[in-house]
Amino acid sequence: MSTTLYVRLPHRPHDQPQPWHFGALPFALVRDPVKPATRRTGPSQAPEVLREGHAQIAALPAAERLVLILAASDVLLTTATVPPLPPARLKQALPNLVEDALATDAQPCHIGVGPVLDGDAARPARGPRRRLLMVANRAWLRAVLDAFAEHRHRRRHVLPAQMCLPLEAPPEAGEAGDDDGAPAQPATLVVEAAAASLAPAEGMVEPTLAPATAPGSDQWQLTVRTGLHEGYGLLLGNDALAAWQALAPEGNWHGDASAVASAPVPALRQARAADWRLWIAGAQGCLQEPGLDLAQFEFAQGRADRWNLLAWRLPLALAAGVVLVQLLGMNVHWLMLRHEQQRLEAAQLQTLHNAFPQIQTVLDAPLQMRRQVEQLRLASGRSTPDDFLPLADRFGQAARQLAPDALQALEYRGRALVATLKPGTDIAALRVAARQAGLQMEEDKTAEAARPAGPAGSRWLIKPGL
Repeated sequence: MSTTLYVRLPHRPHDQPQPWHFGALPFALVRDPVKPATRRTGPSQAPEVLREGHAQIAALPAAERLVLILAASDVLLTTATVPPLPPARLKQALPNLVEDALATDAQPCHIGVGPVLDGDAARPARGPRRRLLMVANRAWLRAVLDAFAEHRHRRRHVLPAQMCLPLEAPPEAGEAGDDDGAPAQPATLVVEAAAASLAPAEGMVEPTLAPATAPGSDQWQLTVRTGLHEGYGLLLGNDALAAWQALAPEGNWHGDASAVASAPVPALRQARAADWRLWIAGAQGCLQEPGLDLAQFEFAQGRADRWNLLAWRLPLALAAGVVLVQLLGMNVHWLMLRHEQQRLEAAQLQTLHNAFPQIQTVLDAPLQMRRQVEQLRLASGRSTPDDFLPLADRFGQAARQLAPDALQALEYRGRALVATLKPGTDIAALRVAARQAGLQMEEDKTAEAARPAGPAGSRWLIKPGL
């Protein structure tokens, strides 16, 4: 089941110093439809809200996708002609493009690059194009993302609240519209009580979720979307809201229970409810345009962040267990082989001492045993396998099939026979016959200059076989 967690963030406090401590935030856990929504066909089915309410960030439920909705008063939407630059250079050029639209310095701001506007969509992609720019406070956005760093999710999106309001279709041609006769796009307006959703800086105390001010001096959070890529947000008191309604665009009003009951706006008496269904419907349409995501540049989600390590914990644990068992098995097998080697070495040493007690220092028991046996054979007058007569006898048995003139010379040097064979002799058949007679034939690698004078031909060393 694919789920999405929507979280609405409070407006950035101007009277509370950093670090900011987030209190209980409004959230909605939604089961995504099987067939995703598209801009052409719209949503195939209504999303199912599994849970909603207010909770601390640590208590928020896990989800496949996390959608953070920034307050509209914290995001400025503007437009500019953006040149085609690589991301690093574009990030440096963006403050110069929006400085005329800001009342403060543009350097502390995070600027997200939105989609190309309809008027410039037909222009070549390589040239400058007019695009939507979204400006937010960089420190505030970093504090928000750091606060959600431990939340369990695979994908993360940061959306401006004014873009998360659904737009209704404009009226048909011929109805009331602008002065040029084109039908006006009805705006979507939401009025809510501005609540204090940040905990005090000195401790994580549960904040008050009711309006931050007493009746008579209420603060209202206004979110307005006037077009496909147009919208804004305001924080207004009672008097300012009453004066602003004269400038409000024509459209559909929505409000929460406090706004409907006490806001000085007559249009709110017939307003629709500003519940999670409104925000989810608008956010789903906003997610269809990746350019409306504020998580760009240094706030873009990295590849490691997109991995759901919790979903892989069972395979990773199984792989770690297999590796651990393999390492343990290899070490146990090595210890067994080491013990067997020590046992064989001790048995060889014991056999050498039993046969030749006069040997005190043992460096290589098998080699010393062979040398002692050869010395005994020589002392008793018996020949050893590498003496001339045993070697010549065995080589004569192996060379019975050779031509009479194939053997040009036969020498005994270094306890080995050196046979010089006539060119063209069948060496392969001779080596097979020598192996069957218990001999080993190797080509003589001695340099030509070091060889004694003699007939030309291939030279072979003949030794007892292993």
